[in-house]
Amino acid sequence: VIAATLSSGMSSFLGAPRILQSIARDRIFPLLLPFAQGAGEAENPRPAILVSGAIAVGTIFLGNLNFVAAVVSMFFLISYGLLNYATYSEAKSASPSFRPRFRYFHARWSLLGALGCLGAMLAIDALAGAIAIALLFSIHQYLKRTAGPDRWADSKHSYHFQSIRENLLAMSEEPEHPRGWRPCMLVFCDDPVGRERLLRFASWVEGDSGLTTAVQIVEGEGTQNVRLRNKSESELKEFIAEHGFKMFARTIVSPDFRVAVDSLLQSFGVGKIRANMVLLSKVDQLRVVEGNGEQVRYGRELQEAIGLGCNVVILDAQEEEWAALCQAPPENRRIDVWWWSDRTSRLMLLLAYLMTRSEEWSEAVIRVLAPSSAQGETKTLESLKHTLDEVRIPATPEVVVDADMEKVVQLSRDASVIFFPLRFREHQLLKAVDRDVDSSLERLPVVALVVAREEMDLSADPEEGEVAEKAAAMDEVEDSQKKAEAAEKEAKELADDAAQKLQALQDIRASEAEQDQAVAARKAYEEAEALARSAAKAANELRSQAEALAQAHERPSASGETNTLGDTKPSPLGPSQSNPIEPIHPLKKN
Repeated sequence: VIAATLSSGMSSFLGAPRILQSIARDRIFPLLLPFAQGAGEAENPRPAILVSGAIAVGTIFLGNLNFVAAVVSMFFLISYGLLNYATYSEAKSASPSFRPRFRYFHARWSLLGALGCLGAMLAIDALAGAIAIALLFSIHQYLKRTAGPDRWADSKHSYHFQSIRENLLAMSEEPEHPRGWRPCMLVFCDDPVGRERLLRFASWVEGDSGLTTAVQIVEGEGTQNVRLRNKSESELKEFIAEHGFKMFARTIVSPDFRVAVDSLLQSFGVGKIRANMVLLSKVDQLRVVEGNGEQVRYGRELQEAIGLGCNVVILDAQEEEWAALCQAPPENRRIDVWWWSDRTSRLMLLLAYLMTRSEEWSEAVIRVLAPSSAQGETKTLESLKHTLDEVRIPATPEVVVDADMEKVVQLSRDASVIFFPLRFREHQLLKAVDRDVDSSLERLPVVALVVAREEMDLSADPEEGEVAEKAAAMDEVEDSQKKAEAAEKEAKELADDAAQKLQALQDIRASEAEQDQAVAARKAYEEAEALARSAAKAANELRSQAEALAQAHERPSASGETNTLGDTKPSPLGPSQSNPIEPIHPLKKN
């Protein structure tokens, strides 16, 4: 016992100062920096040895070694438990760099070891265990706030990657629903002058619910352009971090700008996470600049983006307009949405609402202006109020009679941001009131010109959409199969009844009973056999219908085949194609 005690004490006395020295050299706790020094070639931790010895002697002089032993046991168990949990976390992250040599290693054993250490702590001394856990949690929270940048590669990146992988695979198996629409934006910000305005607006309309990627396109090819791409992307990341935007950066190198845009719009994303909206400034580079007809080419590029399934938003925000917007108090801001009761209008209304979810626009008021004729003013106002109430977006409706661009300027010149629909005519960019896109922007504040490619169903209930259609199909198939099973059961019972009557007829003939009894028995059998045949025919028709309906809706049939809409129990009689219901054979005339 004495030898074991001395051995354990000396190993701890030699090991603890080294651990203290290592922690000090990691510069996690500034208070421990004096203990990072070492003496001699072996870097012996003399200051750490002195403080460790002082702690040990002071603890012994407390006199209550049983309490000390319990506390020390807590921290040993915490160390072992955290080591077990660390290996469990590494294994669950599926990191290729985690390659344990222990042949019997399994993540469940590591988790069991961590839980076992926690249980042992509470079993030895629940109070001491709770204090040790609270102290550990306090140190962890302190380090999260003061440790600064990460100094080591840990499993967080692998864990997040694995979580994303699992969630993307799960999303691919789930049907999409209009209620789940979120903006996934590509922001073309090649113009460094208006980049901050464009990315700031993107962060507003994202509403902390989507994903935004700032995109730059570098025209060229070769290794030199690859280096230029890396440099440009690093500068863009620094710009994003400097302004506190929560978005990603992407720089593309391509010998042809138009090809790069088309390829990016089609290939961006993974799984069901795809770009569904393009945001750019009016002077951005999403166009072909050679030759004449720049506006026509600009319109063609936008039409291609729309044709590839993306909604498009063009931000017109001059420097003076943006400065006035930023200086306006949050409580005095107003968002105007010009409403034409189409999918573009619904997208604009949703983007305006998402803006109010950001802190800078939480007090802003949304006003929806709907053009109308004088005769339909009342009807348009009632319809707009009903729509706003149905989609549950707080906004003030207003009807504009005989709207033109002059009225647009007159009514919205004092707004903070205007959402206005955009459309095309022969590749020309036009506003919804059929005027050139540049004619009135100078007299308006910040304007977002919007054209929607997707159908926006803002009032969709949870039981609507693709999920509801599949559920209704499942119900329809299930009902048809139940009817077929009931008909098959009835047909089988009638066939059994006909078989019994046939047996009774045969018994009467064998016993040479009276002719009247034989005639009556034969008549009863023929009636039963006719009913059985009719029921069998009806059951087979119902089964065929159920099979066809199941195949049309990709639902498992009664034969137990598996497909996409769920599982059903195999029919005891089998499908009509292989086992049609047949009544008992009729009695021969002779």
